[in-house]
Amino acid sequence: MIRHHLAGAAVSLALLLAMPAQAQTAAQPAQPDIPQSYLEAGRDVVILSGLAESFEAIYLEFRERVTQTVGTTRPEVRKDMEQVIEDLRPEAEKKRQEIIASAAYIFAKRMSEADLKEVAAFFRSPVGQRYNAMRPRAIDEIFALLQPWSLQTSNFLFDRFSEEMRKRGHKL
Repeated sequence: MIRHHLAGAAVSLALLLAMPAQAQTAAQPAQPDIPQSYLEAGRDVVILSGLAESFEAIYLEFRERVTQTVGTTRPEVRKDMEQVIEDLRPEAEKKRQEIIASAAYIFAKRMSEADLKEVAAFFRSPVGQRYNAMRPRAIDEIFALLQPWSLQTSNFLFDRFSEEMRKRGHKL
């Protein structure tokens, strides 16, 4: 499931990279001014919560997929491919910084500076660090439960829907 999330994020990143810079600027709505201190507090939340790490995973996933796909189908270009991928790292980092700034903006416009600082303080605290340390494993376990739960719940709801429709005289 995480791979699907990362793949979706990678596709989104690829689409963003493919868009001309002017189109990106034109498509973005005007953003109200938010004090720099709010943005910095929002950035702290994005980084300390581990959200920024997921943005780094996009480059790593891209590198893995390209290496696997192109490296397998075009082994004669492997050396150039590896160099180009490494050369793209600064551009990927620039894009990562852009999305971190955008995420910080979103947090800053939805939360007060005081709340953002409290959230950041939580992630700096020992319990917040323990939370971040165990979070990936907990999310993996939750995703493992999610697929069978989703199927069972969908089947249950459809059975209940059919039953209720029969009570109203409808045969499905």
